[in-house]
Amino acid sequence: MGDLVLFLPFLALFGVIIYMQTRQRKKIQAKQSELQAALSVGSPIMLTCGLYGDVAGLDDATVDVEIAPGVVARFARAAVLEVRTSEGTTLDDVDDADNDDVSDEADSESGTERTNPPAARPAKPLAHDDPSA
Repeated sequence: MGDLVLFLPFLALFGVIIYMQTRQRKKIQAKQSELQAALSVGSPIMLTCGLYGDVAGLDDATVDVEIAPGVVARFARAAVLEVRTSEGTTLDDVDDADNDDVSDEADSESGTERTNPPAARPAKPLAHDDPSA
């Protein structure tokens, strides 16, 4: 009987972990289905590989992406990471805009300043571009 009492908290903890994982999976699936529903011809998107483009055509399992004027490539629909708005922000960024205002107010009240990240360093010249190489 004593062993069973010691085992029950571990069993309960295991149940909570399984519940949280299934809940998280359902949230991800709902977000993915919302993203797929937001796809339409002409929508600016970003793919999982970091490629930006506009939707040129849709199929059940694929999406045609115009990555440059006149250049259309076909990708799996699952490769679409986010649908972007015309201003370059994601749909999630638009929803989170209110939260950013709140955090900015909290920073100003606490006296801390946000610093901008350092500018990107210029790329090194390639060997064929460098006359000294």
